[in-house]
Parts: sequence; C-alpha cells; structure tokens
Amino acid sequence: MATTTKALTGKPISAAKPEVSAPKTADTVRLKAICAEMKLDPRLAREKLRIAAYEPKKFPELAKAHKPRSGWEWVKRSQAEKEARAALTA
Repeated sequence: MATTTKALTGKPISAAKPEVSAPKTADTVRLKAICAEMKLDPRLAREKLRIAAYEPKKFPELAKAHKPRSGWEWVKRSQAEKEARAALTA
C-alpha cells in the first residue's frame, strides 16, 4: 500500500518540497550591492524600501517589482532599480 502523504503533516509529499527558484543571473542587482556602493546600512535601506513600496503613486515600478517575502533585487538599469536608488537617497 503506497501512501502519498507525510505522517505528521498530512500534506502530499510533493507539497513538502520547497520550490527551487530560478538561478541568479549576472543582470540582476541586489540590495547588498547598492548598499555597499552607497555606503548604507542594509537594515535601514530595507526599511526605506518597504515604505517606498507602499507609495505606488510616487514609486510605481518599485511597487510592482517587489513581491512580499522575497529579496530586494532588480534587473540592471531598469526603472525599478532607478526608483529604488531614488527612494534610498530621499
């Protein structure tokens, strides 16, 4: 008799495995690199970006680009990256 659920969670085995995200490419810019370049504390930078992401009228591309529970990263030379840099300098 084959079972497809885990004994403790009751979830299917396939749901227990975490999804593998796409590999990081060279054409993305992470917040860590921007903070090093601008000499900012990453913790304060994340706080500023969270505030800016809740202002879609002022930073529309930044609000669209960031997904909750994901890292702060953008495509190089994108409008979202430019808005992120503007939010960090404001």
